[in-house]
Amino acid sequence: MRAILLALSVASFASATIFQDCGSVGTDVVLNVENCELPPCLLERGSTYSVNIQFTSSQTSDALTIDASANLAGINVPWPGIDTDGCKQLEGGSNPCPYSSGSRVDWTMPVAVLSEYPALSTVVTFKLKNAAGEPEACTVVPVTLV
Repeated sequence: MRAILLALSVASFASATIFQDCGSVGTDVVLNVENCELPPCLLERGSTYSVNIQFTSSQTSDALTIDASANLAGINVPWPGIDTDGCKQLEGGSNPCPYSSGSRVDWTMPVAVLSEYPALSTVVTFKLKNAAGEPEACTVVPVTLV
């Protein structure tokens, strides 16, 4: 049993996507973008990708707000179609908020890359903000839309 748990832990860690932290107040932040370990992440237009962020919370919070954006010509443009209520995408139920200080938080949601998007290289930012508006997790990752 321990061997299985160890193998699963190593497998989940090995698939983490390398990212730049942009001011997380939570700790032990891990980003997983489906099919991407080493940026830039190649995202095919017309496809949907699972994005998972895990972190250890800095404080108890009854909310988790998602802010996802792409940098276009120096301007952070909100990613269309993102449900900003992060509590709905937390592991453990339909709405597992509140979460406690020091707890491991596991957020996953599908992100659509619409076929209407132009083929380009950009930087995508995901911020998961607590009720105080502080980014528990803030990740920046280069992507190329193909």
